[in-house]
Amino acid sequence: MDIRGESSYRFGAFCLNPSDRALLRGSERMDLPPRVFDTLVALVAERGNLVEKDRLMQTVWPDAVVEENNLSQAISLLRKVLRDGEDGFRYIETVPKRGYRFVAPVREVEVENPEDEAGGSPSKPVSATAQRAPSSSGGASAFAGRARRFRGMLAVFGVAVLVLAGIWFAIWRARLRNQAGLVAIRSIAVLPLQNFSADAEQEYFADGMTDELITDLAQVHELRVVSRTSVMQYKGTHQLLPQIGRDLGVDAVIEGSVVRSGNRVRITAQLIRTDSDSHLWAKSYEGDMKDILSLQASVAEAITNEVKLNLSSAERNRLQRPAVNPEAYEAYLRGRFFWNRRDDAGFKKAVEYFNQAIAKDPDFALAYAGLADCYILMVLDSPDPEKMAQAKAAALKALAIDDHLAEAHTSLAAVKIFLDWDWVGAESEFKRAIDLSPNYAPAHHWYGNILLGPLGRHEEAIAELKRAQSLDPLSLIISTDVGYASYLARRYDEAFAQYQKVLAMDPSFLPVHSDLAQYYLHAGREDQWFREVLVRSDPEFSRILRDLYTKGGFHKVTLEGAVTQGTYHVAGMRPSFFAAAASYAHLGRRQEALGALEKAYQVHEPGLIYLNVDPLWDRFRTEAAFQSIEHRMGLPSAQG
Repeated sequence: MDIRGESSYRFGAFCLNPSDRALLRGSERMDLPPRVFDTLVALVAERGNLVEKDRLMQTVWPDAVVEENNLSQAISLLRKVLRDGEDGFRYIETVPKRGYRFVAPVREVEVENPEDEAGGSPSKPVSATAQRAPSSSGGASAFAGRARRFRGMLAVFGVAVLVLAGIWFAIWRARLRNQAGLVAIRSIAVLPLQNFSADAEQEYFADGMTDELITDLAQVHELRVVSRTSVMQYKGTHQLLPQIGRDLGVDAVIEGSVVRSGNRVRITAQLIRTDSDSHLWAKSYEGDMKDILSLQASVAEAITNEVKLNLSSAERNRLQRPAVNPEAYEAYLRGRFFWNRRDDAGFKKAVEYFNQAIAKDPDFALAYAGLADCYILMVLDSPDPEKMAQAKAAALKALAIDDHLAEAHTSLAAVKIFLDWDWVGAESEFKRAIDLSPNYAPAHHWYGNILLGPLGRHEEAIAELKRAQSLDPLSLIISTDVGYASYLARRYDEAFAQYQKVLAMDPSFLPVHSDLAQYYLHAGREDQWFREVLVRSDPEFSRILRDLYTKGGFHKVTLEGAVTQGTYHVAGMRPSFFAAAASYAHLGRRQEALGALEKAYQVHEPGLIYLNVDPLWDRFRTEAAFQSIEHRMGLPSAQG
């Protein structure tokens, strides 16, 4: 058991500094006997893990023969000092006949001086010693006496000034702290809940609890809640809260843990201000798996109460969640775990688990919403009208059971665009989703990226995407699509600058390289375009492309790509007629481009939605065949 001596550790309202052997509750230093303090250090070092009694006694009393009663007394005193169990918040869990586990979330912070934490040590008295001057005459002696008295008065005055200054500084600092505490909390990030279950494989469960708490809080209109994509980047890290607050732009964070044993679940949560790193609230909630949704809702409602938000009756009603089939819910969480991997293998595994959840509970709306999300993202990579129809059926089923699911409304909006070309219906679904959950970043993202942008409503599109970005500041795809929205609006310099920001975040993120390739090609910078193409290719394909580029440059590579994309399966995907059409368009081969576009229309390829705004198609806008596709898709013609 080891705790680094140069670090301090925060849990609940306490700060533990092992190197200074200090335990603080706010500004109050808690007095603990040495062995009791060592017991606390040992438990915090193994936080989340069971510490066997024998091992704990050997650690705390290494050179003495002690009875188990000594350890029991140390634990009992610790619980009193920590106020363990107050308001339901637990620190130390007893595992009968085995040992103890420290179950409160623990954060490692910069080492702090306990005296500073307590408001500073008393200042040493300042004194002045006046030396007696030798007397040479009566007048001189009187002058010397007056001088001594004057210097004495100055000394006393100096002490008074220093004391008053110290008092003023303390009052000023207290006022600042009080003012900071009065600043309203209007933005929150739910950091990944820690898995304190005995089974390490329950990690998916802790992640699922994090997601659901974010989902519940996201429904509150007065609160900005950071999305999962951004907060999950802090999973397993030890960054300081003030830095996390600056990165995410939030006033406070929720930290916590999840312990699951069979069908019993305990969620421990604490609310912490990021600017002052100060503890505001903490509590534990325990219940049965069938009541897990209401358990999560209780945590969310307690948080909104703590930050003094006035929930509307509609918001409060939406937080009231029904009982759920435990097996169905567990399958659902496993499905979301794989869905969040955002790759084809993950989507397929997620579909299996969502279907398992539905088999356990045919009226489980969340599972149908999960299915819809899976099918939509699978289709975006490989056009498949059949899967899109399955997505539509799943979204409609979810909403028939529960019309208040923002996720299902967002999925249905996407289906109405990609399958039905129903722009009016899609916009209605997006607005409904945002009204239900104003902090649901995907709704803002998709609304801007696949509806407002394609319809040429560029100012609105950029505004929605920036709203999504504020909710999910570390999302690479949202940041990339902010750049693409600027590109479609013909703000090329802004688009390029945004792409550079994404590259600074992650130079290996492939979608931004795809958009940069498009940007460079539009600008006529073929060498830069080719470098971006190579970034997206595996070594063997890169070798082929280099050979083609050497032989015939841009024309040779693009023509080969058009033929391949339009006729063969590439990397296990269906042929992309739209990609072939784009390649032919770049080559100036109008009829082949229009023919490929018609084939793309027949299979509902997603890329078609940008037809009337993408600069690539400007030269085709007077073509009757092009206008026919726009008309059949319900797109407003950009001609003229």
